[in-house]
Amino acid sequence: MKTLKHYLYALAIAATLMSSVPASADTIELRSDTWCPYVCDNKAAPGYMIEAFIRIFEKHGHKVNFEIVNWARAVNETRQNKAHVIVGAMVNDSPDFVFPEKSFGTGDDYFYVPRDSTWTYTGEPSLKGKKVGVINGYAYGGLVDDIIRKRKDVFISMSGDHPLEQLFRMVKNKRLDAFIENDAVFKYTLRELKLNPNDYKRVSENVADDPRLWAAFSPKNKKSVAYGKIFSKGIVELRQSGELQKILAKYGLTDWEPLPKQSR
Repeated sequence: MKTLKHYLYALAIAATLMSSVPASADTIELRSDTWCPYVCDNKAAPGYMIEAFIRIFEKHGHKVNFEIVNWARAVNETRQNKAHVIVGAMVNDSPDFVFPEKSFGTGDDYFYVPRDSTWTYTGEPSLKGKKVGVINGYAYGGLVDDIIRKRKDVFISMSGDHPLEQLFRMVKNKRLDAFIENDAVFKYTLRELKLNPNDYKRVSENVADDPRLWAAFSPKNKKSVAYGKIFSKGIVELRQSGELQKILAKYGLTDWEPLPKQSR
């Protein structure tokens, strides 16, 4: 009888342990371009989105394989299910993708010019005679995206591994009048390139009509909905445990959806 009890007890423990492990451990292919502090080309500090995403999925027994490519390629590979997820996406970047319930940050986009410029962006008519740099495949905001697609005579598209650095150089060399960029990325890149922030200024309102940023999963992967649920649950758990705040602080950022303060 004692032996049977021990046997049943061992079975119960084994069943409990097995229930805590995913039925299948996947290797999730993650793609993005360099967009620091969201995604960085730095193994020690790969960006808060990469650190948080890996932490969430490794807790569920999955492996994450992250690769930096240009943004247009990242979107294309994930759309074809050669990769499984992109991070830092706006809905307009990939409206056909699977988006989880919880967002992965926010981003405000502005037109930037050299400090001595007298130009201001006030809508499409103000673009007459101007050359404005954008990054290939990026979405900035519904209305502006429509103008970019329509006005090929104005907007110059950059690609490659470090397109924002190209835009800074082209503005400095007077080959561009302005460029559009996320505010956090703009400031971070200024520091990384050791450029004087006083040499540039904003000349528009925030053009991102929906500033939320997402982990967007492949529309051709049958597991994308399940991955989205894992992500949403995981980001809430990171937030509640304080882990998310620690990751964000590493990059000088604060939570885009802070927990409500507890009343005493």
